[in-house]
Amino acid sequence: MSGFWLYFTIGIGLLALVGVFLIVVGAHVLRQWGRMEKPKRAGAAIVLGAYTDGFKPSRTLTARLKAALHLYRNGYVDFIITSGGRGEDETVSESTSMKRFLVFNGVAPEVILEDRHSTDTWENLRNSRAVMERFDIGSGVVVTSDYHLPRALAVARQLDMDVTGYAAFSRRRENRYARREVIAFVKYTLSGQASLL
Repeated sequence: MSGFWLYFTIGIGLLALVGVFLIVVGAHVLRQWGRMEKPKRAGAAIVLGAYTDGFKPSRTLTARLKAALHLYRNGYVDFIITSGGRGEDETVSESTSMKRFLVFNGVAPEVILEDRHSTDTWENLRNSRAVMERFDIGSGVVVTSDYHLPRALAVARQLDMDVTGYAAFSRRRENRYARREVIAFVKYTLSGQASLL
């Protein structure tokens, strides 16, 4: 191997290592950032969807629902908006699964408002804003996983929503989702779907 190709290969390897390092650090930063968010009294909790196996929410989604229950039971919100459509590998919409979980945990069905059509974070917030407008709800608390909350709030700012955030603490086994979130955050920011200001 010539000197040029040796240095080129080493350079590419170093760039890859730096990229991996930045993603790992970025995932940690997003988690901590999300956990620092404090909810304010609002009209509704907006629970963003995650995978559900039939009517059985995944652990990630269950953590988000428990966080929403905490807000509701402690008087932070009057309504809960469940936001999430049905993925290709799901038999029911995430929103319907979430509503069932909440009802089984003592929330009155009439205070649960559904968005069954969202397929990503942008649609979650856009459709939830429409639900809020339909029911004359002026403010909300976005509820999602800690690493996902910074992007969700940045999207809400872009949509001019009056919201604060409340994080469901993620587990170590969700590290791959947190790392993937770093790339999604950058993508949303560059595309103009998220506002940092």
